[in-house]
Amino acid sequence: MKTYISYVVQDEKGHKHLSEVLESKSPPYSYSNDTQVDEVMKWADKKRKELRKEESLVITSMFKL
Repeated sequence: MKTYISYVVQDEKGHKHLSEVLESKSPPYSYSNDTQVDEVMKWADKKRKELRKEESLVITSMFKL
C-alpha cells in the first residue's frame, strides 16, 4: 500500500512544506480503507531522528494512494 504524507519541517527561521510517498505492506485481509496510521507514525519517528535538534516535524495530512 502507498500513503502520501504531507508534512512541514519548522525551526526558528521558518518552515518548509514537504511530502513523501510511504510504501508499506498491508495485511492480506483488511476491513478498512484507511491509511495504516501506525506505519506513518513509525515513519515520522524515524524522520524526526534525522532532523536537527532545533527542527520539528508536523504531519499535515496523509492519503492512501
